[in-house]
Amino acid sequence: MEAMKRRNIFSVLYTFSSTVRVRLTLWYLGIMIFIMIIFGGSLYATETFLNVNTVNSRLEIQLYQDARKISGTYQQAITDGKSPGTLYTPLSSGEFVLLLRPDKSVFDQQGTLPQTAVQQLQNRVDNNQPTIDVSIPQSQHTNWHNMDGQYRVLITPLLNQNTRVATMIIGLPKEFAVSIVSIWLFHGTMGLLAAAIGGYWLAGKALRPVKMITRTAREINATDLRRRLDLRRRDEFGELAATFDQMLGRLEAAFKRQTQFTADASHELRTPLTIIDLEINRALTQFETPLEYRQVLEAIQVENGQMAQIVNSLLLLARADSGQTLLQRQALDLSDIALASVERLLPLARQHQINLATGELPELIVQGDTQYLKQMLINLIENAIKYTSGIGQRVHVELSCEQDRWAVVRVQDDGPGIADEHVPYLFERFYRADKARTRKPHDASTTRVCGQESGGIGLGLSIVQWIVEAHDGQIQVHSQVNMGATFEIRLPLLQDTVVAGKSDNDEVTFMTN
Repeated sequence: MEAMKRRNIFSVLYTFSSTVRVRLTLWYLGIMIFIMIIFGGSLYATETFLNVNTVNSRLEIQLYQDARKISGTYQQAITDGKSPGTLYTPLSSGEFVLLLRPDKSVFDQQGTLPQTAVQQLQNRVDNNQPTIDVSIPQSQHTNWHNMDGQYRVLITPLLNQNTRVATMIIGLPKEFAVSIVSIWLFHGTMGLLAAAIGGYWLAGKALRPVKMITRTAREINATDLRRRLDLRRRDEFGELAATFDQMLGRLEAAFKRQTQFTADASHELRTPLTIIDLEINRALTQFETPLEYRQVLEAIQVENGQMAQIVNSLLLLARADSGQTLLQRQALDLSDIALASVERLLPLARQHQINLATGELPELIVQGDTQYLKQMLINLIENAIKYTSGIGQRVHVELSCEQDRWAVVRVQDDGPGIADEHVPYLFERFYRADKARTRKPHDASTTRVCGQESGGIGLGLSIVQWIVEAHDGQIQVHSQVNMGATFEIRLPLLQDTVVAGKSDNDEVTFMTN
């Protein structure tokens, strides 16, 4: 149990971490950490080595240290009566030392120092300032870190028993220094630049799947909908790609259905048109008597009625698909509609030698359109009669109430039944489970009952399904091969009270003899 909980926790964490939002956040956090480290490190280094105060402080410390060491050497040499010029003192790069006598004449000089600078320093000895800044011409002394020739100079008197015996002047070139404002501006600009580059790269990385989806979508056209993205990712883009693939699948299926629908409709209309053309040609070339012409006109009338039925059914479905069909809803009793539908189809049942029977027909009040509900029942009963003919003997119609919420209509036959592979496609347009029952051409002697014929056009069940769904109902098919089929329709009741219209044991049978 504990191991299962851990796996569930790990699964949730993995799913959470695989989302684009989390990955973008982590990438952005990583980039910002990198920028902060670089920005902070470079800012610290710049502040440490290039800040004005830091540079000046470091320079003065070095000046005092060098002055202490060199002044001690000079003072010892003067006390011992030695010439300071004989001394060698190692100096830093760019550093100079100038030793002046009390009368300001040059006692000793080390390092490169032009005469103009010597005179300038001699004139400023009596300023009583321990440190001064002087400018030495760049042509005389130039360093990469001291391009403007500025020097920080320390003036130190050399004393012997409180008597000045000499004055030592030591100078170091001032290093390049940057103000804190300039440092912040520079690093802020570099940080923004790094953030922009990182954000652009991150956006490109995140939107790469979108580009692929866009490219694939542009390559897909209406004649080739078989392509799929197959983007196997466990994030939002993977979900988007899967949704896109599902949409393509639905579009492909819709185009196939449309193509098949067009082909089937053309086939159904071509047959009566061909028959009409043949009959007219026969009448024009072969017949002479009025009876023969009458038979031709009757055949043309039959085929014209068939075409009218196809066109009307297609128009009804087309209006239903576009939402243009308006139902005239009113409270009605399903038992009245069931009785009227059965009575209307009695001639067709007699022709096919089928016993058309009704079971319980309680009073079930629903809100619906009388015309369409009657058409729904007629289509179902007619379909059952046609497919039972020659195999079974009975079609049964009954009503019932279910859970005081649904009015249930059942149309049952003992015909050949429907194989399981056909059930999912029964309500598709022009679909026929039994291809042998496709309508065939006939002559004028073919008997038609109620404007119908033995071969269907494959639109009746499609119309039934639309009527049921338009009334917020449900339709189900229960069937086994060689054991008949039952079509069961559920429509919402208008009221909870159900009044029995006939006794439970009563059954009305309409004999076909």
